[in-house]
Amino acid sequence: MESRHQASVRRVNHHGGQRWSSDLCGSIGTSQTAPAFDAWLDFFPLAVALMDALSVRDGCLVLLASFIAYKAVRRALPVARPLPPGPTGYPLLGNVFDMPKTRMWETFKEWGQKYGPIVSVTVLGQVIVVLDDPKVAEDLLGKRGQIYSDRPTMHMAELSGYDRALSNSHYGPRVREWRKLFARVIGTREHIARFNGVEEYQAAMFINRMLAESDNWYDATRKTFAALVLHLAYGYRIEEDGIDPMIALADQVMKEFSEVATPGAYAVDFIPALKYLPDCIPGTGFKQTARAYKKTLDDMGERPIAHVREELAKGAPNGSFVGTLLRDEPNLTPERLFDITWAAAAFYSGGAETSVSVIQSYFLAVCKYPEVQAKAQAELDSVLGHGRLPTLSDRDSFPYIGAICKELCRWIPVAPLAFPHCTTADDIYDDYLIPKGSMVFPNVWKFLHDPDIYESPSVFKPERFLGADPAPDPREMGFFGYGRRQCPGSHLADASVWMHVAHAVAALDISKAINSEGNPIEPSGDTDDGLILRPLPFACNIRPRSSDALRLIQERIDRGSE
Repeated sequence: MESRHQASVRRVNHHGGQRWSSDLCGSIGTSQTAPAFDAWLDFFPLAVALMDALSVRDGCLVLLASFIAYKAVRRALPVARPLPPGPTGYPLLGNVFDMPKTRMWETFKEWGQKYGPIVSVTVLGQVIVVLDDPKVAEDLLGKRGQIYSDRPTMHMAELSGYDRALSNSHYGPRVREWRKLFARVIGTREHIARFNGVEEYQAAMFINRMLAESDNWYDATRKTFAALVLHLAYGYRIEEDGIDPMIALADQVMKEFSEVATPGAYAVDFIPALKYLPDCIPGTGFKQTARAYKKTLDDMGERPIAHVREELAKGAPNGSFVGTLLRDEPNLTPERLFDITWAAAAFYSGGAETSVSVIQSYFLAVCKYPEVQAKAQAELDSVLGHGRLPTLSDRDSFPYIGAICKELCRWIPVAPLAFPHCTTADDIYDDYLIPKGSMVFPNVWKFLHDPDIYESPSVFKPERFLGADPAPDPREMGFFGYGRRQCPGSHLADASVWMHVAHAVAALDISKAINSEGNPIEPSGDTDDGLILRPLPFACNIRPRSSDALRLIQERIDRGSE
């Protein structure tokens, strides 16, 4: 029987003579060297036979022509290409024992230094590709978005309903539609200007909470940004006293999502067939857990939407993200309501959690580098004096405060490995094969701590973004993601962080806590190790900057958010 390689290049009779038929079969990643070489071996005897009847010159031309034909066939055939380099694994298990348990971005950086800017490992058959160079990340995740914009399948997360979460959804028409909704309402600086009143009001409330709850400032920052995001997304005002039910629900959703999205937490992520077993089979308790978590997520999607619809039905003004969309489209189809519901739900996961981390990093930065706070206050006072608070229209007047915000993004990047991308087709980069279904991680933390790009990267130094030759803006180095999965609310998140930092500069004096012996307590600067990177809780001293600042904050709160 003719083998596949033998069939790749075969002779066929045609009008009494001979011609060559090439069967260019195979796929990327399958070696085609043998059939290409077979083609050359088949060409060679024919060329020799022809040389018997031809002059030496003509024979040489035939040989040259046959070699050119071979090269053409060789180029047309896909060739076997290796995976990107990486640690040597074990049969079947791959690199299970090489995968770090904590702070993966630091291990990935070490791999990059050893193996190069693109590294791969295989874990139980799953190819994982780490991008340790910002140019490579942009080349693949940005410029080749048609291949690299999907998300890996997380079976437990999908059973729990999180295929409706924007960050976790497979790329396709639904994700594109959700992104269009964001672009329509908050897609540009001009669009987000409609929320300036909300931003100013919530920033003033932030100062109020920091002073009222200074001993619990860390948790108060979470409350602050939950309040901001719920206000922006739904026009919802939280209950200041006690535990707000909507914040409690949103926090529960984030806790459950973090659990089901943790690799290895559930066996069904490794053995998807388990989800088809009857509930009565031992070991299927995960299905009951998934149903309970799905109910929590359903509530998070539907309850705030019901709040907005009730307000609009009463004729109450609601200029929130959802209020704007519902008012513009009064006759909604169920599909359209679904899109609005889950696009809005993405506000919390994409807005509150990330902004909290940045502001907590600000408190750490000014405790460890008090000169940063002093310099920012001097800049603000030189422009505004003590007669008013900063607004978003003042941003261009405060380059140093803007540089602080950039440095916060760089110093402790919220998502050190972004969110994993997944390839939808085989791809070749730098002569390496990246197979379909690969999980791809850009090492954003490494990009933003590369001493060749950012001098003394562990030092908080806003000045690096000022002057005639500023360092690259971290918001364009993967902080907000890449390509078609870039954060659709980046303009709003950026404005929110600036507003809260500027208000902290204007109204607060933040310093190290003092121990019982009267000595300052140095914050460790340690960070946690979850999906979101943030400083671990630490004590600090928070005081009002002046009586004028307190008065201005109270006046802004009294005016409300409109």
